[in-house]
Amino acid sequence: MKFTTYASRGLLAAALVSLGACDQGFEELNIDPNKPSEVPTSYLFTQGERALVTQVFDPLTVAEYAIHYPQYFSQTQYADITRYSTVESSFYPFYTGGLADMQEIIRLNTTEETMDAAAASGANVNQVAVARILKVWGFHNVTDMWGDIPYSQALLGREAFSPVYDPQSEIYPALIQELTEAAAQIDENQPGVVGDIIYGGDMAMWKLFANSLKLRLGMRMSEVAPDMAKTAVTEALSAGVFTSNDDNAMYTYLSAQPNVNPYYNHFLTRTDFAVTNTMVDMLKAMDDPRLAIYADPIGVDVPRDANEFPVANPEYVGMIYGETDAVSGSIRNQEVSFPGLATRAATAKSPILVYSEVLFNQAEAAARGWTGGDAEALYEAAIRASMEQWNTLAAEVGSPYQVTAAEIDAYIASGDVAYDAANFEKSIGTQKWLALYMQGFEGWSEWRRLDYPDLKPAPAAPAGMGIPRRRGYTETENSLNKANYDAAIARMGGNGLSTRMWWDVE
Repeated sequence: MKFTTYASRGLLAAALVSLGACDQGFEELNIDPNKPSEVPTSYLFTQGERALVTQVFDPLTVAEYAIHYPQYFSQTQYADITRYSTVESSFYPFYTGGLADMQEIIRLNTTEETMDAAAASGANVNQVAVARILKVWGFHNVTDMWGDIPYSQALLGREAFSPVYDPQSEIYPALIQELTEAAAQIDENQPGVVGDIIYGGDMAMWKLFANSLKLRLGMRMSEVAPDMAKTAVTEALSAGVFTSNDDNAMYTYLSAQPNVNPYYNHFLTRTDFAVTNTMVDMLKAMDDPRLAIYADPIGVDVPRDANEFPVANPEYVGMIYGETDAVSGSIRNQEVSFPGLATRAATAKSPILVYSEVLFNQAEAAARGWTGGDAEALYEAAIRASMEQWNTLAAEVGSPYQVTAAEIDAYIASGDVAYDAANFEKSIGTQKWLALYMQGFEGWSEWRRLDYPDLKPAPAAPAGMGIPRRRGYTETENSLNKANYDAAIARMGGNGLSTRMWWDVE
């Protein structure tokens, strides 16, 4: 077989050489119009957005760890993730998928030979701006999971086969600068991006998203670099952030395969996730009206379809978290609550960045004295925005459950929820964790930063093991990029799950 392959390659090379002596116009006749040499950037936007969203939300990717570590979900059979039994995960799919697509969009829109063709999918400047913004979103999720990562030398192809791992302390300022420049680059008077399935090419919305993401990243640095954080936060707020749920960045799925919500596909064949007792018990204790939206009532082997609601006399029970396989496996499906329809229907949307998060960040900025806002009023507005957001998501997939205005008012006025200015981290951290349900990456990151709510490590975790603070690099990197791999581990203080992010201050 090797001889045949090499011989074929040799014959092909000879043929190409001989063809070079033919008429110079022949190559134009030999181009297949159905197989373009350059992929339209509209396709790359659609493909790249989907690829990034997949890594952040699909439970068959590293998103599985992000949804379990902050105790939104618990495993019902093999509880290895919730017992912290595995250490390594690969960040390659981020780089070879969505990030590579965004880099290619930038190249095609900034290279003289391809700019005109690329402009068929929107103004060059706007395509570059959106691609830069999406790269920031991708990279910030990667660094928040692994810590120091390839950034400055990433996506360079042959120019950097062994990229350095940049310190997270340098990545965050670079990401914020990138957002500042990309937002300024947007020209709302020129055509928007074609192929964008998040905002449909609305450039005004992308500018708001960039500023709201900058607000998120700025607040993430609050404990480790408060001056830098304050500057980023105040700049973002001055530039303009989300002002209602209409601005939410949501990823929309279709009702037909293969473009359905990944949890819909997951529950077609598997029932190994349920809502945790941590989440259900907290919602019950606070009399939180989102319970019926976040979780299904018990009593079924598989999650219910829309036509099986409402359920008479519903009872909600969370799955125990982080127990042995024997204990977890002894609990029947009928005894625990699966995720609610609004989270797992075929067309249930994935929240990328939403208004309630922006309000929580504004509340925290006010509480820290960085802005002149009313922290308590912003905190209460954030809770209201979250409940209204989930009302919309539930209604869109046919769920009958809705939170009433009276229920929201009563919830905000209750003693368990009332804003505590003396411990704003607890008030904001707890309510933000509840609001970020289904946003595993962000919920996990904010728990690590604020240390609220008071989550307990898995009962069956290795002795002395706390809730993971990161995922470990794969051994493949030790083989392919050893010098930079070793330098990153030495700088961070280890490759284990307990190694903290730069911004995760004890």
